[in-house]
Amino acid sequence: MKKRILSVLLTFSLVLMAGSTGTVNAKQPAEDNVITGGKPWIDSDFKENISADLKTDPKDDLHLYANKDWILKSDIPDGYTNWSHYLERELDVKQQCIGLLKDESLKSHDAELIQTYNSLVLDWDARNEIGVSELQDMYDQISAIKSIDDITKFMTDKKTADVAYDFLSYSVSVGYNDPEKYLVSVSSTPLLLSDSAEYTKRTELGDLYYGYKKDLFVCMAEKMGMSSKDAEECFDTAIGLETELAKKILTTEEKLKDDYVEKTNNEMSFKEMVSLTKEFPLEDIFTGMNIKYDGIYIVEQPDYLKWLDKIYTDENVEAMKDLILVQYLLKYPTRIDKETFDKRNEIYNKYVGTSGTVSDEEMAYREVVSLLQIPMQKVYVEKYGSAEDKKKMEDLCKEVIDTYRELLSENDWASDETKEYAIEKLDKITIYAAYPEKFRDTSNLDIEGCSLIEAGRRIEKWNNDYMKSLIGTNKDHEMWFEGCNILECNAYYDSQSNSISMFLGMMGEPFFSKDMSTEELYASIAAFWCGHEISHAFDNYGAQFDAYGQYRDWWTTEDKKEFQRRVSKMSGYLDNIVAFGDYHLNGTNVVSEMAADMTGLQCALRMAKKVDGFDYDKFFTKYAQMNVNMAVYGGEVAQILQGEHPLYYSRTNVPVQQFEEFYETYDVKEGDAMYLAPEDRLVIW
Repeated sequence: MKKRILSVLLTFSLVLMAGSTGTVNAKQPAEDNVITGGKPWIDSDFKENISADLKTDPKDDLHLYANKDWILKSDIPDGYTNWSHYLERELDVKQQCIGLLKDESLKSHDAELIQTYNSLVLDWDARNEIGVSELQDMYDQISAIKSIDDITKFMTDKKTADVAYDFLSYSVSVGYNDPEKYLVSVSSTPLLLSDSAEYTKRTELGDLYYGYKKDLFVCMAEKMGMSSKDAEECFDTAIGLETELAKKILTTEEKLKDDYVEKTNNEMSFKEMVSLTKEFPLEDIFTGMNIKYDGIYIVEQPDYLKWLDKIYTDENVEAMKDLILVQYLLKYPTRIDKETFDKRNEIYNKYVGTSGTVSDEEMAYREVVSLLQIPMQKVYVEKYGSAEDKKKMEDLCKEVIDTYRELLSENDWASDETKEYAIEKLDKITIYAAYPEKFRDTSNLDIEGCSLIEAGRRIEKWNNDYMKSLIGTNKDHEMWFEGCNILECNAYYDSQSNSISMFLGMMGEPFFSKDMSTEELYASIAAFWCGHEISHAFDNYGAQFDAYGQYRDWWTTEDKKEFQRRVSKMSGYLDNIVAFGDYHLNGTNVVSEMAADMTGLQCALRMAKKVDGFDYDKFFTKYAQMNVNMAVYGGEVAQILQGEHPLYYSRTNVPVQQFEEFYETYDVKEGDAMYLAPEDRLVIW
């Protein structure tokens, strides 16, 4: 995963709930026969496609060959929309965390915070008694809006500015031109349908978002006393306004293109920024939120601000009011009473196609870690952090970097000038393994005596105040994980610090253990994890940043052309792969991640050559098993249309077919489904 600083604040997203989404019609894929027909491989992310008598052969489909047994014996658990080794590992960590949430022997302030909030989430009696009463005041303020002046007051009043929906997104991050100093990025509003492309040509994923969020909003609005008819009209009016706003909002595909940074890296002073609007109260909003400062702002989409200014008129007051109300109520379905919580799950299952829900304990843990990441991580690290494992991961990453240096040195298409700088960048990559030594101070956060909603609001204010305190300051590299959950089974490359971060959450079976063979460690850490993340420093996105994380072109003209030609060739190849039904992979969206997969594998295979008696079958089998996954139909659609990662089975089959070691191991010949002619192979570096 590459960490891209996109100033799009994801609010209420289905994709974040369990990894994938489903179809609006909730049809059963097996009955409709819509999930077969992939070419050249069957989509084995769908269990419905796999049967016990299905013959497998690594010459035709390595992913299925290595994972058939796991797929047949596994099922997607209640409350999940997909299942994989990632999620199995995360479930192990969740169970450890749930134990910590109940451990009365823990006496630290951080333990008190997470245990208090956990108790509030699980106290259904208190939640049922309070109901929606704590939402009433803000609901009444929004409902009372009659004019453009009322909207301006709502968005700019210091009492409401921090929590008010205001048609924009803000983030505090380091700049592209100066990766050492924090500034404010200003972008367009997050959309109910997630992708602005959905407002011009609705896909079945857009239908899912629309149906799910509309039903959920109606449920919430009825709790507040609104009729279902009025609630439906309110939601559709909000969608109508977003349709206008979306005309000047980048699509998901545009955000994943190589020129994203070039388009959005618009540095301005505060005066220059506010001059983009005359009617929209941008200056007063920033003043009310306390994010007005004498420094640089990045305005990602100046045209959006100009467009918003034209929409901010008296004739659009009702539509703006409805959108504010919809966005407000959709924040709370999981934080009020049991009836609403159960109704939300019922609606979710209807659209997504899942069954049941997770246990209350797991649900509460999700709520805790979503708001109290820092204290949860501190308590977990104190209990389960291992300096020995941390050191072993660092050493493995250094070994991968050493091999990567050989790969770059022996590159046969780039000039010496480009290769020398690439190696300099490689040598300056910082390795962050497992967990940091420094965490944010939590001593000034207190939620004792709060209700669940009030506690949530205090925590959100605490987080917001901290982020604001960073504006204009220099980055603290010791706190490399800030904004990430190191308990997730994940890793990332950050182009703006030129660093790789290997989360504690991935450091366990089946990805990492002291008992793993060399072949397994190389398939997992060298190829799938560390090698993949290092590759992002040199993919079509990361290659735009220099050794110090600055957005700067360090390529020769001819080398850049050749690099882009290779990326384009890979993207075109991916476009031609039929995933299932009428859906093809989207090369533009996923080429960066696929390039990292391929180059990580290339690096691991180079390491393998130095090991006597290396078992390539064991290596390739383990590599394929890293990617095993089962998903509901809509999850694949979401990944195809809006995901930056390729479908799981393609992340096995496409990379391995680029390398001769795979052909030799399984005697793959022309005519086999895994065969790719040498002139068509896609290795970039």
